[in-house]
Amino acid sequence: MQIDSLKRKANESLDQLISWRRAFHQFPELGLECERTASIVTEHLRDLGLVVKTGIAKTGVVGIIRGVKEGPVVALRVDMDALPLQEQTCLPFASKVPNVMHACGHDGHTAIGLGVAKLLAKIRDSFSGTVKIIFQPGEESPGGAKLMIEEGVLKDPTG
Repeated sequence: MQIDSLKRKANESLDQLISWRRAFHQFPELGLECERTASIVTEHLRDLGLVVKTGIAKTGVVGIIRGVKEGPVVALRVDMDALPLQEQTCLPFASKVPNVMHACGHDGHTAIGLGVAKLLAKIRDSFSGTVKIIFQPGEESPGGAKLMIEEGVLKDPTG
C-alpha cells in the first residue's frame, strides 16, 4: 500500500479520533477501574470485526487484527487510565468526574489506539502477520502492564 493512500485513509478518521478523545476525556477512570472506557473500546473493536479479549488485569482489552497471511506478530500498547487531579481547564469537554482527569494524555492514546485498529482493519487484506492492540488499565498505578503480562497477554502472540 502506498504511503499517500495510507495517509488519506488515516485522515478520514480525524473527526472520529477527536470525538473519541473528548468523550474519554470527559469520563476519566483511575487505575484498573476503567470499566466505561473498556466497554467503549470493546464495542468499537467488535464493530470492526476484530477478535477481542476482555477482562485482562480487570479491565484490559486486546484487539487482534490478522493480516491476509501468516507473518510476524506486532503489539501496540495503549494506556487508558487517568490521574487523581481536579481539572481546571473550563474546556467544553472537561472532566465531569470530580478529582479525576486525563492529565497525561491517555485519553488521546486510547483514541489513537482505536484509530489504528480502524485503519488496520480496513487494510488487513494488504499485510501479513498479526497486530495485537493492548488497551491497558493501571499504567499510572497499580502496575497494569505487569498484571496483564502475568495474566498471559503476551503468551499467545496470535490470539
